[in-house]
Amino acid sequence: AADTVGPSLKKIAAAYAGKEADLIKFLKGEGKAIVDPAKEAVMKPQLNTTKAMKDDELKALAQFMLSHK
Repeated sequence: AADTVGPSLKKIAAAYAGKEADLIKFLKGEGKAIVDPAKEAVMKPQLNTTKAMKDDELKALAQFMLSHK
C-alpha cells in the first residue's frame, strides 16, 4: 500500500514495536518522527489533531496502531 500523508500503520507498528510510550510521545508532538522523518511536515496537520487528544484516547490509538503487524 502506498503511503499518503505518512507511513502506513504496518510501518509504524514495526518501528514502534515494544515502544508504546515513545509512540504516544510522538502523537503528543513531543517526539521526533522515526518512521519517515522526511514526511514530518506532511504529518503536522494530523499531529495537531492527536496533540489535542486525552491521554486515555492516545493510549487506545497507540495500541490500535501497534496492532497492525
